[in-house]
Amino acid sequence: MKKTILFTSLICGILILSYPQMIIGFQGGSPGGKTNSPMDGGNCTMCHAGTLNSGQGAVSISTDIPSTGYIPGDTYTITVEVSHPSFTKYGFELTAESFNMKVGGFTITNSSQTKLANGNNSVTHKSSGTLGSATKTWTVNWTAPVAGQMTVDFYAASVTANGNEENTGDNVYTTSHTVNENVNTAITTVSENINMFSYNDNIKIEGNKNLSSVKIYDLSGKMVSNHINLMLPATISTSNFSSGIYIINTTDINGNQYNNKINIK
Repeated sequence: MKKTILFTSLICGILILSYPQMIIGFQGGSPGGKTNSPMDGGNCTMCHAGTLNSGQGAVSISTDIPSTGYIPGDTYTITVEVSHPSFTKYGFELTAESFNMKVGGFTITNSSQTKLANGNNSVTHKSSGTLGSATKTWTVNWTAPVAGQMTVDFYAASVTANGNEENTGDNVYTTSHTVNENVNTAITTVSENINMFSYNDNIKIEGNKNLSSVKIYDLSGKMVSNHINLMLPATISTSNFSSGIYIINTTDINGNQYNNKINIK
């Protein structure tokens, strides 16, 4: 028992002595998983004392993704801006998630100030990228994921620091920003020479192959329509559908299945 107590005391002593260095170490970037996202679960208050989202500071996320949505596979610029009227030292971590998955790919565009973290699923600052005058901005490139993710949420947590080399007196702020996938009204299925599009409360399917089944699902996975042995061209009524994005599962006469999405307006 005495040996156990002695060992525990020794460990605690080492942690206490090294605590300032641990805090200073995070000047070089977040340890990862501190964006306040659903998957990360944590934020910078785990290392910096203070009440979340209080005080005079703020953080924001902006992108050059158009209002029509991102195009899968295209690359966009994501900007994180942190501000505080009286602080000049800042830090951040940024990530992107969709349906409980980390999505897209980050590419560092300013290697002197930012770096990848958390298994390359997030971006954070370097020690050389912390100084600013009442505000600090970082940018990074993000390549959109493959089609089908629909909605992507960016999450960021930031620190505005007073520079006392301790975890006291700092402020922590969090934010999120949502973007949607660009979904055209008309789409072409993976199946060769079969097109489908929505118009006037209908889905029109055209092509030179007949389909053994067409099943339509909403984004929750509920099947809202099921049609067997369709002779093309065919028309499916959507008058009782709510507006939104649906997944269409088609099976051709050879048993090949294809999944596609369509926007019902």
